[in-house]
Amino acid sequence: MRHKFGYLPQKYNFSLNPYPEIRFSKCPDCQNKTGQRKLPLLIHVDPKNLIALNYTNRYCNRCDMLIAHKDEIEHLLTDMFLQINPEYIGNNYLVFATVEKKAWSENMKNPKPFDEMLHHIHDFKSYQDIRMTMGGWFQNGQIPPVMEPAPSKEWVKK
Repeated sequence: MRHKFGYLPQKYNFSLNPYPEIRFSKCPDCQNKTGQRKLPLLIHVDPKNLIALNYTNRYCNRCDMLIAHKDEIEHLLTDMFLQINPEYIGNNYLVFATVEKKAWSENMKNPKPFDEMLHHIHDFKSYQDIRMTMGGWFQNGQIPPVMEPAPSKEWVKK
């Protein structure tokens, strides 16, 4: 059984796109056109850093899916941690929830206690990795190989 972090009901299916050269104007699940939804994403960066990052995701209304681009998230995290603590750049991280926009905005002006912020967090309903197969011609019955994502350029240990 999965443990909940935030107190609000789970919301959104979440996908992190690891391919910097691929963007999703269509949903990878249903092929419907995606829109945009700007939401504060809650990110845990090892060892004990919680960051609420206001980020414009691709959004599929039909699948209730947010799609974030790994290279953009890592660029924003790198910029942030260069100012806070550069030692954490390159550490493992997990995007796992959203924060209500109003609570996030108020917290930016007047920081609230951690316990109070838990009342404004929606965990994701599901989390899926996006993996693309290589294009091209393949023999009948041959399964196309999975395309390996490019390594991170900015979010790396120095």
